[in-house]
Amino acid sequence: MDNEEELVNGENGNQDFSKDFDTDEHIKDPVEERRTLAERNERLHDQLKALKQDLALSRDDTMETANDKIHRENVRQGRDKYKTLREIRKGNTKRRVDQFENM
Repeated sequence: MDNEEELVNGENGNQDFSKDFDTDEHIKDPVEERRTLAERNERLHDQLKALKQDLALSRDDTMETANDKIHRENVRQGRDKYKTLREIRKGNTKRRVDQFENM
């Protein structure tokens, strides 16, 4: 057959199309702009901080679960749901898929 033979569904005839999907950095993601309500409102932020301090005094460390420890460590490192989503969306699609599969 000549160079213009028909390809069977799923075959790409030695062409690499993955290079077309290597980067999506130019796409603006709305998650990048998201902030928690406490980040947007200083008064609310101060109230939450005061409540956290009050609750810290009444906390019973003997009743702490594994999830409590994980949450405390995430808070200590400054992680929240928006930061996690921003981190996942950084880089190209292949990297994001690899990162998701390794979770």
